[in-house]
Amino acid sequence: MAVSSISFNGKRKGFQRRWVKALIWFGAVILLLLIAALIFLHYFTVASLPDKDGETIAAAVEDDVDVYRDERGAAQIQSDELSDLFYTQGYVTAQDRLFQMDMTRRLAGGELAEVIGEDALESDKFFRTYGMHRAAGEMIDEFDDETAEMVDAYAAGVTAYIDDAFADGEQPLEFRILGYEPEPWTPEDTAIAVKYMGYTLTGNFEEELTNYELVQRLGPEAAEMFPDYGIDDRFPVIDEDPDITAEKAEAAASARFYKQINPGRETVFDYEDMQDLTAFSPEPLNGSNNWAISGEHTESGAPLIGDDPHLGLAIPSVWYQTHLELTDDFHSIGVTVPGIPGVVLGHNSDVAWGVTSLSADYEDVFLERVNPENPNEYLYDGEWEEAEIIDEKIAVNDKGDPYNHRVEITRNGPVMNKVTEDGPYQAFSMRWSGREPGEELNGILRLNRSENTDEFLDGLDGFVTPGLSWVFADTDDNIGFRGQALLPERPNSEGRFPVPGWDPDYQWDGFIDSDDLPEVINPDDGYIMTANNRAVSNSYAYEIGRNYFPYRALRLKEMIETKIAEDDPLTLEDTADMQLDFTNTQAQMLAPKMIEGVRSWEPTELAFDLDGDSISAFSETEETALSMLENWDGYEDADSPEALIWQLWYESLPENLYERYLHVKVTDSLTIHDTITQAAEDDDGMMFTMLDEEHRISFSKVMRETFHEAVELAEEMQGSSPEDWRWGEFHQVEIDHPLGEVWPLNHVFNLGSWEIGGSGATPGAMGYDPETGTADHAAGWRMIGDLADPEEFYDIMIPGQSGQWRSPHYDDQLETWMEGGYEPMIYAKDEDEASGHVRFVPE
Repeated sequence: MAVSSISFNGKRKGFQRRWVKALIWFGAVILLLLIAALIFLHYFTVASLPDKDGETIAAAVEDDVDVYRDERGAAQIQSDELSDLFYTQGYVTAQDRLFQMDMTRRLAGGELAEVIGEDALESDKFFRTYGMHRAAGEMIDEFDDETAEMVDAYAAGVTAYIDDAFADGEQPLEFRILGYEPEPWTPEDTAIAVKYMGYTLTGNFEEELTNYELVQRLGPEAAEMFPDYGIDDRFPVIDEDPDITAEKAEAAASARFYKQINPGRETVFDYEDMQDLTAFSPEPLNGSNNWAISGEHTESGAPLIGDDPHLGLAIPSVWYQTHLELTDDFHSIGVTVPGIPGVVLGHNSDVAWGVTSLSADYEDVFLERVNPENPNEYLYDGEWEEAEIIDEKIAVNDKGDPYNHRVEITRNGPVMNKVTEDGPYQAFSMRWSGREPGEELNGILRLNRSENTDEFLDGLDGFVTPGLSWVFADTDDNIGFRGQALLPERPNSEGRFPVPGWDPDYQWDGFIDSDDLPEVINPDDGYIMTANNRAVSNSYAYEIGRNYFPYRALRLKEMIETKIAEDDPLTLEDTADMQLDFTNTQAQMLAPKMIEGVRSWEPTELAFDLDGDSISAFSETEETALSMLENWDGYEDADSPEALIWQLWYESLPENLYERYLHVKVTDSLTIHDTITQAAEDDDGMMFTMLDEEHRISFSKVMRETFHEAVELAEEMQGSSPEDWRWGEFHQVEIDHPLGEVWPLNHVFNLGSWEIGGSGATPGAMGYDPETGTADHAAGWRMIGDLADPEEFYDIMIPGQSGQWRSPHYDDQLETWMEGGYEPMIYAKDEDEASGHVRFVPE
């Protein structure tokens, strides 16, 4: 029977009408509630936005302070008094970034669980153990009187905003969602913000554990997999001719003791426990580009400078645009880190400066032997020493009593994990030079006041953390570099492996004197460039670590030296091109070797996919993809199929090559580079010839297998026609807010996604998650400048100045950033053209 022939009687029709009517009423009620909720949300979010025009704020200042905001929401603060200037900077920064500031101090100080709940307990335990909060007080003891005045005033300004916002019901939305009011800001909070910035750029904790695992599984010979500092003469070196020189220890020296104390090669540490612990270790790709080019090679005749620090992309940005003018003292513009006063990166009327992460090693893992009769004692030089015990009380939201976390501190640092009761060592501790007190905040004022490169260098003295490659230039056409950090002296180690904490021979022998740090002033070739490449040559007297990333620097050197060789003066446009370049020199160097390996494979040589099935002759898709890769120039445009093939292939190597055949996931780029290069040049075509014969494998076989897996993955993602594959379809920028991890807040706070080219190996750095393709690691702030004129400086920051949702400056710089554009850093703001003017007046 056809459905159309069924009819309802009158009662059923009446019921239908009542049901429809009820549904309409229900929908109307839901709609009204939704509208009311949106109005409520709009009111409270807009109410929390800072006053920007025509307002007068009664404040704890001695004299009037003027704040002029530009079209991007960046504030120029003009003051006659130092304390008033930094009070206002603290207040204004908190208006835009208070939630971010509170999250930073809570994360670094191990206090997240108090507001987030039990999910944050493991993070809090890690950071309470690591101990940045304990180091903050010692840093404050280093403040001179003027620094103390600056930091105290800044803290008072932040606290004043907290009091005003919460008293008026105008607190940022995040605090309403989480239901708490932040504590007053303190000088300790500013100190911990400095320490945390140092932590994010700190060394090789995770790498040391991976190296340990390799040596344990494969024997001391595995140390040969970690190449010498200078593995390729083409890789640029910043300080090629250091003043202090000496012979270095042999690369494998610190691995030998494993053979002596653990000849059976048993894995003493549980690998999964180690992986859990490294979940809180810093992002390994943190880096940057910067350069200063002498006026002899520029169109204007004055130095050009560029800086683009690469950190994780997030809402809000790590950086905060700031502009400070203290009458008859200094006038600086650039960025800072919310929570830290002053201008950290930027320029004043005479000097410009920028930073990258210094490729050095500031921390070491020490293996510890525990007294079986007293677990609070640790062996050192044949004697048992009592560890310092600290009971950390961690408040947990919705829990009555705080969690009691026990921290043990040996002479080598806090014990990060007691991993076993048996074996030749039972725990490991961590020593980090960044825990030492430093003069970073004293130096901030010196940098902002510097009038030439000599004064700027003096301002850097005493900086402990983060370890940075500072590049700077002045209006007298001087350019310079200083690798500034507190670098340990290691008499018997190069820092690649955990070392025995009980042996005095492996103790640090103090720290490298400031006068001996890597430094270059006015080099003969007329430019300085750093991009996380080698800081010093092999002849440098001290062992400062052997981990660096050479590929972006190689391309930047090529771009600069090509212009110089052609006698073509560089311009600001050239520096912008350098920051946005997507040429991958890593691919240019390794892809031909890997392709040759694939081409040399014969079907008679058995090869297998990850499921154990045999791999036969090339498929049509594989042949097309390989041919395209052979003719590729290495430029990673978003539309490039070759970039997709290369990235899927290269990023598969840690698992599909090293973990598959060595059972350890090797991610260090230099180790991968060197082992591939050695295999490609081996007369017998074998890989891992430095290891016992049981671990050696045919290079052509593993290249065929890994290429097969990469192409198969590309087919699954984008079909079987390589000509239609696109790097940008997989590789996309997404920017998340800390609360955006929770549905439905992700739809409120998060931004994305946009297709983008590049990768972590290109000067236009776009590091990404290999699992998802999300480009989440890039230059959150870019600056270029010509010292011929303070108005010839330009910058851009992603996504915007404000962290407050619904602010017009929440994401108003994102589109320009994505398009590779810049905006003027207006040095002398016209009061009549400012988009907003607020005056702070004495209460």
